[in-house]
Amino acid sequence: MTASRADAQDIERIRLGINYTAGARPGVLVMAGAGLDSVRRVIERDLGFSDRFEMAFLPDSLARLSGALVPATLKPLGVAWAVELQRAGAGVEVKLHDIGAGQVRQQGIRPLDPGAAGESRLAIHRVSDEVVTWITGGVGIAATRMLFKAEDAGTKKDNGVWRVDSDGQNLVRVTRPGGLVISPTWAPDGTRIAYTEIKDYVGALIIQSLATGTRVTVPTTVSGNNVGASFSPDGSKVVFGRSAEDGADLFEADVPRMCCAHKLTTNGKLADNVTPSYSPDGRRIAFMSTRAGSPQIYAMDADGTDQAVLVPFDGGETGASYAPDWSPDGTSIAFGRDAAGGRQVFVYQIGTGRPPKQLTSSGRQNEDPSWAPDSRHLIFKSNRTGRDQLWILDVETATSRQLPTPGGARYPAWSPILRGTNP
Repeated sequence: MTASRADAQDIERIRLGINYTAGARPGVLVMAGAGLDSVRRVIERDLGFSDRFEMAFLPDSLARLSGALVPATLKPLGVAWAVELQRAGAGVEVKLHDIGAGQVRQQGIRPLDPGAAGESRLAIHRVSDEVVTWITGGVGIAATRMLFKAEDAGTKKDNGVWRVDSDGQNLVRVTRPGGLVISPTWAPDGTRIAYTEIKDYVGALIIQSLATGTRVTVPTTVSGNNVGASFSPDGSKVVFGRSAEDGADLFEADVPRMCCAHKLTTNGKLADNVTPSYSPDGRRIAFMSTRAGSPQIYAMDADGTDQAVLVPFDGGETGASYAPDWSPDGTSIAFGRDAAGGRQVFVYQIGTGRPPKQLTSSGRQNEDPSWAPDSRHLIFKSNRTGRDQLWILDVETATSRQLPTPGGARYPAWSPILRGTNP
């Protein structure tokens, strides 16, 4: 790092407010060459939202490099890792400095727009995820997006399905104006979405390309209400609940051929079987069923056999359970459950024998959880501020943050990791 004597004195006076203890999260500092302030700020925010680090921040004048970063100047600050960003042709060179060892551990040149606006932000998010992997070996979640159903802030009328970057920026409407839409979900490749569009008392299942906006109505969903779709992990199947006068059952359709919908559940008059979620290996499906009375979480093989209760009922201390979501690592099911006069988010760890763990307690309506690709973060809807909004919870640390959206927001769905070919 090249700095004037005055700057060096300023650095000595800076108190970063970071306390490190054995086993604590490592401290990370991001510094950038001229013209890369916007990129640096995006990466700083992404790394902070990963909940894996203690972020160190310097004023722009000090975080802006005029030469190469010199790790020795950061050692007194207690920073474990420093990310250096420098312009390199049409892209940015990224270096990860191990401050303790005084070495560059990882580096590479990445094509990205320093403007950090619109779609170009996704390339910057991918750099953030690389840094997470370089340091921890784990999966980053910056290069992801969320779908949600919006409600107009003034009229509170339905305002379609929107998507937003994981850091709450780059808000884009993805469904056409008009109509009533619910329960959006992502295809596994991140290039398509599915949702239910309700018109004339029929809820048709729509699959839409995000790149072109091209819509296809699943042919067998033009009667009744077809809701809560979930794609199989390979994208070849979509399973959804179809309601009729005598209840609701789960159906599975062939996506490439757009045909062949067949029923997976048949469980008596007036029973509802809805909100399916595939296991990550595609062999099982979790869902909500009222076949025994109160809504509870069941599971079955993907062909509809071997149906049984998945999440133990606790004998009445808590109530009905709704909308399961199977974690990407396959170990857990997140769901909403009635508790103490409200609805809270719970998680059940499969195969442990332990009762479900309550994750939320603030507000009376916390529901529709959706896992991030790292199986560590959840997004869910909550009315804790007085209106329906989206919150992100780190299951490991119990820290949470609000994902800013205009107006009300419901039915969140967290995307898979969006690669370079994603829109």
